[in-house]
Amino acid sequence: MKPTRLLALALFVAAIAIVVGLFSRDRTHQRPAPASGAQAIERAEHSFLLVTVDTTRPDRLEPYGAENVETPTFAALARRGITFEHAYSTAPITLVAHTSILTGLYPPQHGVRNNGTHHVKPELETLAETLGERGWKTAAFVSAAVLDHRYGLDQGFDVYDDDLSTSRERFPRMVPDRPAEATIAAARDWLDTLGTDDKFFLWVHLYDPHAAYSPPPPFRDTYRDRLYDGEVAYMDAQLGKLFAHPRLELDETLTMVLGDHGESLGEHGEQTHAVLAYDSTLHVPWIVNIPGGPAGLRLPHVVDQIDLLPTVLDLLDQRPPPSDRPGRSLVPLFEGHTQLPQRDLYAETHLPYFTYGWAKLEVLRRGMFKYIDAPTEELYNLSRDPRELSNVAERQPGLTHDLGRDLGEMLEALGEGQSDEATLALDQEAVEQLRSLGYLAAGNAAASRPDSDRPDPKEVVGLHVGLERARHLIQDRLYEPAERQLRAVLDRDPQNLAALVDLGQALAAQDRIDDAITAVERALALDPSYARLHVMMASLERRRGEPEQALALLDTALGLDPNFFEAALQKAQILTQLDRRDDVFALLDELLANHPDEPRILTTHAQLIDLPSGELDQARQRLDQALERDPFLIMGWRLLGDLEERSGNLQPALDAWKNGLDRRTDDPDLHARIGTLLARRGDPAAEPHLREAIRLADDRRPELHIALGGVLAEQGRLSEAEAQYAVVLDDQPDNPAALNNRAIAYYRTGRVDQARADLERLTRRVPDYADAWNNLAAIAVEQSDWPTAERASRRALALIDVLPEAWNNLALSLAQQGEPKEAETAYQRALDLEPDYWQARFNLGILFADTDRHRQAAETLQAVIGIVPRFAEAHLRLGNLYADHLDEAHTARNHYNAFLRAAPSDPRGVAVKQKLAEMATATP
Repeated sequence: MKPTRLLALALFVAAIAIVVGLFSRDRTHQRPAPASGAQAIERAEHSFLLVTVDTTRPDRLEPYGAENVETPTFAALARRGITFEHAYSTAPITLVAHTSILTGLYPPQHGVRNNGTHHVKPELETLAETLGERGWKTAAFVSAAVLDHRYGLDQGFDVYDDDLSTSRERFPRMVPDRPAEATIAAARDWLDTLGTDDKFFLWVHLYDPHAAYSPPPPFRDTYRDRLYDGEVAYMDAQLGKLFAHPRLELDETLTMVLGDHGESLGEHGEQTHAVLAYDSTLHVPWIVNIPGGPAGLRLPHVVDQIDLLPTVLDLLDQRPPPSDRPGRSLVPLFEGHTQLPQRDLYAETHLPYFTYGWAKLEVLRRGMFKYIDAPTEELYNLSRDPRELSNVAERQPGLTHDLGRDLGEMLEALGEGQSDEATLALDQEAVEQLRSLGYLAAGNAAASRPDSDRPDPKEVVGLHVGLERARHLIQDRLYEPAERQLRAVLDRDPQNLAALVDLGQALAAQDRIDDAITAVERALALDPSYARLHVMMASLERRRGEPEQALALLDTALGLDPNFFEAALQKAQILTQLDRRDDVFALLDELLANHPDEPRILTTHAQLIDLPSGELDQARQRLDQALERDPFLIMGWRLLGDLEERSGNLQPALDAWKNGLDRRTDDPDLHARIGTLLARRGDPAAEPHLREAIRLADDRRPELHIALGGVLAEQGRLSEAEAQYAVVLDDQPDNPAALNNRAIAYYRTGRVDQARADLERLTRRVPDYADAWNNLAAIAVEQSDWPTAERASRRALALIDVLPEAWNNLALSLAQQGEPKEAETAYQRALDLEPDYWQARFNLGILFADTDRHRQAAETLQAVIGIVPRFAEAHLRLGNLYADHLDEAHTARNHYNAFLRAAPSDPRGVAVKQKLAEMATATP
């Protein structure tokens, strides 16, 4: 029995040692004296700048040995300050790590275990609260929605700027972020507001190296094959702009740059971060510059993010944090102490659990050894194996056992399981944004498996990589390879809810509605409480022609999540389709009453209520409000352009659509709108937009091929135009627009009889197609078949009386049939509809001349030249009018000479030159 008692005593002592190591604190606020010959650090109430660099590997920075990534700002800071060679994160997840940095607590203590699902509890005290209460002005500028104020890190900040309206390109359901340039500009603006005597705590968070990597030029070119490195170099350049602000003189401001976590970049099979717990994602940079402190100092000690808070309070000469904070001040190291008492460090990632229902990973670091608690335990000797390539757990079972036991006791001492985690209810859009980065599950994945059946993340990390690949393929509209990738995941993990959700999306995008429904039904069987699945099923039922069934599914989703805007707005769309206008009004008015500034609700209200009711000013006001709050709301830009087009404001319409396209460059609807409007204006710039719309559209859109054909025909590229019409007519042999435009192409290639025959067949087959009647009239005018021209023009105008071309053709036929007054009325109608329709104005001028109204004729033809200055025929007619009827020889000579310049090869030029010679020798 003695060995048992001795073992129990040994365990008890070990536990006490851990607790003392974690929580002992010098309550008298006494500090050890610096080592002999070392520099004492002056404690003073300096301003404090904290820059956290997201997803940044130390080995990509010059102070940590990077040779092929230019980071001169980091290098200069390191030369002026202190570099920690071995600083570690508490978690490879942004919100979790930042909460530890700003509270000085480990995740089991602060309760934040994942992005999105958790928030900082109000009762926790942050560094901003501590310094704010002691007189510091406080401000934070963050660069990604994962640090949105809703997650609680705004506690204690006078200003918490999470405005991401200056974001870079966003994809649907992706986490919004803004580039370093925008974040730093906002921080500099805040610094400009400070008084000269104000001391401040400024936190700036930079997100740029986070996937997807997309550095701007010139970094995009310099690092074209290493875009992650390009993001790091870009961030370094922008950081230099922050340090250049006059209020951030480094010899006056305590400055720290600290990473939240790293990036795997393929190590251990992980492409990004958060699923595994290796040092590729836990090792972080930490560089410190202390006013008057050591320069160029490199420290090999193992330190932790939780040490920042007590170190800062010590340097600023403030009271130490409460005794429940496990971190410690590192100032003794700055003063020359070569050693501090050894302690164990903790880290974790619970993301595999929350995202896929896989096992949690928890880490204990002791000296050279690192232990990872997983279904298959891992132990690494970091002094011999820094890249963690050889798991020695089986070769050193005693040490593995001891570290596993001590980790359990450490977690118990930290309060693991003793209080509820600080969970947060999110709206579904935020859930989907976080899920797109792998931070959240599709539904309740954690509850879908028993604890005994949770896979080891390192064994199935390939499934996570496969899901990431599939999401990228879906974003790029490559649905078939995405489907193959997702089915490969499901072959290995049939209960993977995320894979089933994405599979349903990929199948629906391929119009395989029944297959998509099967995938979503499988997902619903795993988690019937996941509201998005009911919305997905509603969308599929709607496409299957079952709107009532879709409504029932949407009501189920809203019962699960009353704030699920997408479900409510889709319901409004279906109610509109069913002509239940009163229900639409009631639903949207209730949504606006509860969420008056929500951009998606404002946009849908404008779309479904204001615009159909003709309330254009109200619609414009709502859309402007929505886009001010969210400039990346593409539907808002579409509708604003539609509104402007409907109001006849064509350039503002184009501007609105181009604003949307600047924010989502691959939106097929925006390309289609721009291309179609430009095509109507005869602008050759329509072609690239129409081709992009055709390339990007999920379905074949005949109207785009027809519009493109029209643009090509206008440029004389008639065979290409015919090919576009053939694309449509192969699928839809009776498509009237394609037949009509093909006839125009025939006409322009000299096949006039074929064009006329096709148009006559089309008018018999589709008698209410106005464009066909109008084009038939134009060909009849060309053939001087005036009765047919008049009949066809009148049929076109009976269908649509606002076609200026039809009024022009009617006027021509009437004039040639001896009806000048009726012809004049028709020309005027054409010009009322389109004042710049110079062809009708020219024909009216000829009519005036033919009816001996010479002065009116001259004035009308002068107006034509104001629109088309080098129109040779108008100059010739004017020359004749002024020479033969108005007795203005000087003006006549000007127009004759203009004719000769505009049409030097016209055979009538000989007679014009003769007439000019006669005018020159005539007696005045």
